Amino acid sequence: MMGEIICGIDLGTTNSVIACLDQGKPVALSLEEGSAIVPSVVSLDDATGQLLVGRAARNRLAAFPDHTIRSVKRLMGQEASIHLGTRNFTPEEVSSHILHYLVENASKTLGQSIQKAVITVPAYFDDAQRRATIRAGELAGLEVLRIINEPTAAALVYDQVSWEEPDDSPYIMVYDLGGGTFDVSILELKGEIKEVLASCGNSALGGDDFDERLKDFFLRHLKQKTGYELPEDRALSVRLRDIAERTKIALSDRPFFLVDEVAVAFIDGEPVNLRLEVSRSEFEEMTRDLLESTLEKVTEALQEASLEPEDIGRIILVGGATRMPEVQASLSEMFDRPIAHSLDPDLCVALGASVQAGLIAGEPLGHILLDVTAHSLGVRTLHPYDFTDSANDHFSVIIRRNTRIPVSRAELYYTVDDQQPKVDVQVYQGESPYCRKNTLIGAFEFPLKPAPANSPVTVEFAYDREGIVHVSVDQKGYNNSKSVTLNVRQKTLQTESEAEGLVEKPVNYISEKARRILADERLPQELKDALIKLTGKYEQAVLAGDDDALIDELEDQLLEKIEQAEEGFETIG
Repeated sequence: MMGEIICGIDLGTTNSVIACLDQGKPVALSLEEGSAIVPSVVSLDDATGQLLVGRAARNRLAAFPDHTIRSVKRLMGQEASIHLGTRNFTPEEVSSHILHYLVENASKTLGQSIQKAVITVPAYFDDAQRRATIRAGELAGLEVLRIINEPTAAALVYDQVSWEEPDDSPYIMVYDLGGGTFDVSILELKGEIKEVLASCGNSALGGDDFDERLKDFFLRHLKQKTGYELPEDRALSVRLRDIAERTKIALSDRPFFLVDEVAVAFIDGEPVNLRLEVSRSEFEEMTRDLLESTLEKVTEALQEASLEPEDIGRIILVGGATRMPEVQASLSEMFDRPIAHSLDPDLCVALGASVQAGLIAGEPLGHILLDVTAHSLGVRTLHPYDFTDSANDHFSVIIRRNTRIPVSRAELYYTVDDQQPKVDVQVYQGESPYCRKNTLIGAFEFPLKPAPANSPVTVEFAYDREGIVHVSVDQKGYNNSKSVTLNVRQKTLQTESEAEGLVEKPVNYISEKARRILADERLPQELKDALIKLTGKYEQAVLAGDDDALIDELEDQLLEKIEQAEEGFETIG
């Protein structure tokens, strides 16, 4: 392979894959034991202080549950703290170690450094989850050139295979049931152009939930067998989840599976064994509602695309959970045709991401991709015809869900009072008419120049290819405007203005963590003064959009001070 390599990465809930183009063809790179599939698991080895990733980490899951994390993707975009032994991590930090592991080993395989990547996310990931994914890439030392939706990525490689479905229809459906998320997308093929017509899904539903049903089934069996309600125990939960996952996989190939595990728990010092036969029909019955919820999303996507099942010409199954026979049987019934895997469901997303990387690099692949928004975007306003307590909670949509991106849309609003001093711009995403039921992306104040009531104010949203939002507000006729962007390093909307010392609000999870430590009365004054000074410098650098190298240097210094403070707390007890 010659020239700069831009890889495609499927950062999955259960497994992750890295791929690149080889002479114009997407190839998934084998990194562990001849396999391209790397478990998305991270474990802290106390003996060495090292973080293990992949199979080495997964092998420690049952023995060291308090030092190991899986399915971290489900926490992306949340203000969560992940405890591995005595150390704490954010979801972005854990994910960054997975990305670093993939890139480092791929670079060794290729004999060439990889510094740029296209990373996939579920189509239904919200803005915070997308920004967290970009941040994880940055922490891994990558320049993230594009965030691409997983179903859309899978569709980019559909013509690499031989299709058995009829090809007289231009419509493609991608059914993506991964470890932690579910998406369904409808695309229309127009020559070399693939246009996404609709995307629906659930970012909190996946193969993990099917495993959870089996785990609960095992717990009920153990209670019935022993007569004891087994206590909540992380080690037991991890062990049973692992057994459940292996059982689910086995039932995809056979109608019955004998679970025979020794010493899964102890009662009064005596080991409790788990031995029972599970049938595929039992498993399908206990998970039927989960599968039906995915089919409801399929119907919803078809309706939003104004299509019927018979209009779909090609169906792509993505995600390891689509290997479950009941998934294929249910889709076969809905679409009245045989459904099977045309692509490897574990690899096709990464392969598609590498195709997108090739397009960015200027490879002559002949694909044009038109994607859509996963959620509606709007602002909080007063409802003109609502005089109830909910009047000021109206969600005014500016960019509707399933609008093709990139896109820029603006709406006109009016002030309420004479000489109104400001407008509070609160940006939400979701589908409810009420803001309180949607997700707040961020908020900022827009100072107004003196004007009479009912003065016009426009709000414009620009939605880029990564799903990141840029907001512009303009007081018409007064030469008064303001532009704000959702900086990928931040959790909230921020302007470019600088502040003295600590800014009004934390700019990201690192400064927020520093502030929590500063509030701790056990913190020595000397360390507190140094931490305040360093936090202020770091926050101002982030807000000002300073050079990345400076921000990274300040970030490293701040993390070092935070770690020093935490070690001091442990010593104090």
